[in-house]
Amino acid sequence: MNFEPLRAQQAVVHSSNVRINPTTKQASSPQLHEENRTKFEVQDSVEISEASRQLAEGAIVSHAIKYFGTTQINDSLNRVLEGQPEEVSNAVYNMIQSNFIVDGTVMDEKQRAVLLEMGVSQSKYIADHYMEGDKAKEFLKTMDQIASIALTRSVDPESGDISYTTPADRPLGAPEDYVNLSEVMKQVDPQKYAAFMHNINGGGNGLDQLLDFARKVPQHPDWINKYKERTAQTEWLLNNAQVNNRFDKADTTSASAFMNSMQNLLNEASATQDSYMQNMRGFFRNLGVQVR
Repeated sequence: MNFEPLRAQQAVVHSSNVRINPTTKQASSPQLHEENRTKFEVQDSVEISEASRQLAEGAIVSHAIKYFGTTQINDSLNRVLEGQPEEVSNAVYNMIQSNFIVDGTVMDEKQRAVLLEMGVSQSKYIADHYMEGDKAKEFLKTMDQIASIALTRSVDPESGDISYTTPADRPLGAPEDYVNLSEVMKQVDPQKYAAFMHNINGGGNGLDQLLDFARKVPQHPDWINKYKERTAQTEWLLNNAQVNNRFDKADTTSASAFMNSMQNLLNEASATQDSYMQNMRGFFRNLGVQVR
């Protein structure tokens, strides 16, 4: 897959969405979660059979962090998953985390491409078995958009930070011509934007920096024009990105048929790493479906 054309607009941190209205007050603060782990040292060694290993693997059900993406993506996923069993919602967000917006544990581009394509086919299985009509169509459209975002992944060689290009975000109900003023600031005045983010990260709301910048905007209409041009370019690139899915022909008529056909297609593609089948087993485990 060609990743280069989609490097147009990237951000590691999503800033507050603010309209060009000096009275608006919106801000968000990042949250950090620490997880303490207890380490045990075992001296004896044991051999675990394949059946036992799969049993131990199946005893663990992970709960993924809920992917937000943009306000529009979050709203769409909330809408299509409304009324679904918890297992389906959990499977969707685990799939996004494991196959679409993967973390730094998967650095190999070929492996990441296989996982992404598997995720596209897993999305089709969910749509076929758990959704109907317009909800199924909306779900697949949203997952295609997340797949397009996944194609823009880049890694900073110095910091190791992973970033993705996302469409312009706007609050629910905002007009199509909504302008995210903080993004305009980021484009035309990086120094002011850095001070804005520093204030937010320090527990403030960045309002002073934002209002100061907003006062300058009427004298610089080219700033808004530049923002709109760049936003339109990003939208076009994401809307025209395509995932060439080698698993398009996977049989989704039943769980066993899907599992078997995916394994056959992986073998045909010479993608025989056990991690791929672990991914498939995890997918069904999160759905609460047992597959032999």
